[in-house]
Amino acid sequence: MLVESGVGPACPGFPGDVRAENVSAAVLAWARDLRLVAGAFEEKRLVAMRLGEFAGLTVPGASDCDLELTAQWAAFICLVDDRFDRSRVDVHPEEVASLFNRLLDVITGGGTAESGCGTEQALDDLWRRTAPRMSTPWRERFVADYRDFALATREEAADRADRVRLGLSDHALRRRRTITALPMADILECTAGAPWPGLLGGEDLMRALRLAAADVAGWTNDLVSAEDDLREDRDNLVTVLSRERGCSLSSAREQVTTMRNDRVRDFHALADSLTAKAAPGTERDGVRRYVTALGSFVAATLHWLGVTHRFDARWSFGRPVLGD
Repeated sequence: MLVESGVGPACPGFPGDVRAENVSAAVLAWARDLRLVAGAFEEKRLVAMRLGEFAGLTVPGASDCDLELTAQWAAFICLVDDRFDRSRVDVHPEEVASLFNRLLDVITGGGTAESGCGTEQALDDLWRRTAPRMSTPWRERFVADYRDFALATREEAADRADRVRLGLSDHALRRRRTITALPMADILECTAGAPWPGLLGGEDLMRALRLAAADVAGWTNDLVSAEDDLREDRDNLVTVLSRERGCSLSSAREQVTTMRNDRVRDFHALADSLTAKAAPGTERDGVRRYVTALGSFVAATLHWLGVTHRFDARWSFGRPVLGD
């Protein structure tokens, strides 16, 4: 049963769970050691994200190592994204391009993180612990997904600088690319032990399932962050819909909630179609593992976006530090 609060389907949270707390502590220590966070302010913001809880809900059957790896990837993705979005100072497109060029060099072998900033060192560490476990097609898919995220983020920064306002359809398409759900879905193939299944004739359904998951994550994120984005004069699915349809923000929020709920139903319908399409035996087992992993990610994201303190006003101050 979907609810209008943005939390989505009922999902067992465990805010006091020792395992989640241990993972969050490990993530903080890791981020501190690699200089992904700088100072007490960013450390407190990372703790407030509750990524140990997110990882525990996303990959509940994972080993402690893979649980931590999932949470660390989420921390990296959130912190990089927040340095562009959770600031009252506009980020220049060339700054975005510079950072992502360095990050893409790390995962394509075009550069080294040895003398780089904390962001590059963190990605280098994550990549060294993830990529060798996965196939060449997986590595190519992750790089393509992250490259598209980088391109969309630069496009967004350029539009902000030029005061360009997208329409609802164009904004929704870009939001699918800037939410970073697809790179995170790639990571879950590793940490959930659910690689992309080789389903003959199922490629289109697989892609559609991933896009539905990205839309659910992006639209739920916009429901939760609407007030923060409004304070910062950033476009958000809620504000864009309000502007395009000439309705109140309250009405826009209700409409986006309905859109999100419909997209959750799309996800489940696609998941059922994929499972039904797979032949019994090993093929169906592989599809079910993948669908289950992505379903856990969707449910965990719906829950986590309702409980994270990532969008609290106190984390919106200051100039983003793109280099160190």
